[in-house]
Amino acid sequence: MILVLTACGSTVPPPVPVAPGPSIEPVNRSTSARTERAPIDPIVALAPTEGGLTSLLQPGAAQLELHETPIDSPGPTTPIPVTIVAVQGSRVRVAVRLAQARFVIWTERARLYALLLRDERVAPAAGRAVQPSGPHVMLRAGSAVKRLAHEDTWTQVRYSGAVEVDGWVPDAVLGEEAPSRPYRGRIGSGRKTLMVTPGAVIRAEPKWAGRQLAVMANGYFLDLVREVDQAWSEISYGDGDVTLTGFVSRRDPPGRVHRKRPDPALAPVPIIPNTRVASGTCLHARGSGDPIGYLVGDQDVDLAGDGHGGWAITIDTPWGPIAFTARGPDPTSLVACAPDKAAPPSTLVVPPPPTAP
Repeated sequence: MILVLTACGSTVPPPVPVAPGPSIEPVNRSTSARTERAPIDPIVALAPTEGGLTSLLQPGAAQLELHETPIDSPGPTTPIPVTIVAVQGSRVRVAVRLAQARFVIWTERARLYALLLRDERVAPAAGRAVQPSGPHVMLRAGSAVKRLAHEDTWTQVRYSGAVEVDGWVPDAVLGEEAPSRPYRGRIGSGRKTLMVTPGAVIRAEPKWAGRQLAVMANGYFLDLVREVDQAWSEISYGDGDVTLTGFVSRRDPPGRVHRKRPDPALAPVPIIPNTRVASGTCLHARGSGDPIGYLVGDQDVDLAGDGHGGWAITIDTPWGPIAFTARGPDPTSLVACAPDKAAPPSTLVVPPPPTAP
């Protein structure tokens, strides 16, 4: 059932236009440009930056180094922001910046979301023009989509947010990187509000056979433009990722959405910490001589001798617990490698060495 919540007053204000988002300059659109990128020092790449390029990654099977045992974890359903460090064929090395640690990891390039480089109206088919006015869906610059299919110079994509949208956009508007931006939620228009249930289908016409524009997925509220009849309403919606106009019916059966709900049985078991180690502690892949990350702030970890003169240090990550290697004579003197000001100073008190009797 759809409930109509009316605002105070009887006069419906005129539509409030949503200003188009800024275009994003294309970034490394070609495959050859991406493959030929020069590798970046991982420790340098992990330092926090302002206004840099960001990618979105769906965590899954990964490796700390290409020769290492894969980390076979389903990962969360929520993408995480990363920075691309290197590309090797179908594999991509990305910098991950968590609250408690920063490190680089290899994963499949196909796990990167495509990012809109500018505002673009979604077409119903490859090469099919979208009317400049009337019902439509527009994806905003910086919104993340999954690639579904490809035809000529067009890509079929799926956007999932408050609404789910399937459609086609030109290849030229998609990239793997874009300037980072904060997400902006639903943008109020001043109109009356229409409350709907997930699965409500937004169509291009007030007809049962009207073309589907979008389906409500994680949102509940639309802006009411006008009541068409007892069954249909003309609506609009806008947030930081998508804007649309169309028609929704109180009697239309719910549509299908593709939300993936996490399986509790597959959730990784958190670590049981046994030691607190210092901020800046250097993280290595097992058997690798070069550092691939460091801790941010003093952290409670699972620490154990690795049997080779080093330490196995395990922390929780979006991939589940990951075991790195740390070095040092004892847990209170592990080697640090965080650049200056990249991690807060440690507050741990290191006991003085024992004095000779």
